[in-house]
Amino acid sequence: GIAPGPNNDVYVASGNHLDNYSANGALITDMTFPDGGINYTSVAVSGDKVYASYTGSQQGVTVRDLKLNQLSFFNTGFNASGIAAGPNNDVYLASGNHLYNYKVDGTLITNMTFPIATINYTDVAVSGGKVYASYTGSQQGVTVRDLKLNQLSFFNTGFNASGISAGPNNNVYLASGNHLYDYNVNGTLITNMTFPISTINYTDVTFK
Repeated sequence: GIAPGPNNDVYVASGNHLDNYSANGALITDMTFPDGGINYTSVAVSGDKVYASYTGSQQGVTVRDLKLNQLSFFNTGFNASGIAAGPNNDVYLASGNHLYNYKVDGTLITNMTFPIATINYTDVAVSGGKVYASYTGSQQGVTVRDLKLNQLSFFNTGFNASGISAGPNNNVYLASGNHLYDYNVNGTLITNMTFPISTINYTDVTFK
């Protein structure tokens, strides 16, 4: 997972580490959780807070300051593949055929369960009062939803996306293998950036 910080920096989730880097690649902070069985799967930043989902020996969400000191956490009981910060002191989580909305105190607001169990939501993003999620499995594409997780539209992509980010021009960015894609939310492909080395795997994407 990757998320932009407010100070020309980025936050990265990897294993039992949350790292903060400057935009030129200098490591600012490496927060290493002492339990090696913890795996941070995704990270989001909003205001002066960092939110990260974790799986493994524990499953939940940690809330931290910009220096990665923990402020609070809550358990979810499921493995989340993506997290996004909402506009109302809340977070959105992607997990299997579910999209969840939680208050940051751990109160569940909404559990949106897609009726086809073979759908797998891989990542989630929030921007401009809308929620965007990538999905794989028996279908492959992007869903656009309101903040209550009611579907507004969707489009098919034909590939498995591992990461999604909302752009500023009614568009979304997707990471998949050695590709970064830019789509209009009506499903029109704008750009397919293909890295020439096929063994490169883009795992997530963010926009600021």
